[in-house]
Amino acid sequence: MSASVAQAAVLPADSTALLWLEARTGCVLTRDARGLCHRNRAGLVRGVVAYDYWTEASCQVHFAFASPIALRHLLKPGFRYPFLETNRQLLLGFIRESNGHSVKHAKHLGFKLGRHIQDGWAPGEALLLLEMRRRDCRWLEA
Repeated sequence: MSASVAQAAVLPADSTALLWLEARTGCVLTRDARGLCHRNRAGLVRGVVAYDYWTEASCQVHFAFASPIALRHLLKPGFRYPFLETNRQLLLGFIRESNGHSVKHAKHLGFKLGRHIQDGWAPGEALLLLEMRRRDCRWLEA
């Protein structure tokens, strides 16, 4: 029996799960943010995927997870929601270059480097703009 449960409902920006993501990542979500959450059986948040800064074709995505199982539970719904339910063509991720752990995970998920912006995060710290196009998303396959 699984020791966790997934919450498939789309979360509003003021949800405790999105606040958990903000605390873990340091991002600041807007009131237009939405997300998906994975909780364990005790109800504790173990992973969140959040979407923000919506345009007609794209949105920014944030992933935070406390365990590999949480990521596994969120992968397919985490890509289906923006690409299929909201019909976006492009997901964008912003990661500081020194955060090698997050860069590695994003590339493993299929994100590609779109831009390397020197001093884009802070003086001396590059900002990596990663992107994933719907046509390239392997998580949408059956």
